[in-house]
Amino acid sequence: MQLNKSLLIILILTIGLAAPAQAGEATLKHFVSGSYQQLLEKHTGQPVMLVIWATTCSTCMKKMPLLSKLQEDHNDIKIIMLSVDELADTKQVQAALVKHELTGLENWIFADENAQRLRYEIDPQWFGELPRTYFLDSKHQREGISGALSYEDYQSIFYVLAN
Repeated sequence: MQLNKSLLIILILTIGLAAPAQAGEATLKHFVSGSYQQLLEKHTGQPVMLVIWATTCSTCMKKMPLLSKLQEDHNDIKIIMLSVDELADTKQVQAALVKHELTGLENWIFADENAQRLRYEIDPQWFGELPRTYFLDSKHQREGISGALSYEDYQSIFYVLAN
């Protein structure tokens, strides 16, 4: 009887350890003045897609399942999520990332009261429209696109980034 209990405990522990990491809470880095440059330096020589979104943006929320699929299909492109929600909305941001299985990505949240300054550091030509996506090649030459994109749009852009 003791042996069966031991096997049961081992089985339970094994199943628990095999649970996907996505089920956990999203780690959100605080995006403050200087974070954009830090982000670029960290990913030197690597193509990057920076997705800027908010929980209050209905189009952003509708496109989350597509981002989850892109994450699965394109591990050659670093996808980074940046929420422009206020720091006080951390729980809602985390819930959205968990729901759409995006916790495994690098996730940031605006953590400065001066959101306009943060937007300007990212791109002086960006005035806050959402969703906003930046595609950076390995030399970090970038293209910013406002609005929703289709899977085919992403595929075409990723092809250019990879070549």
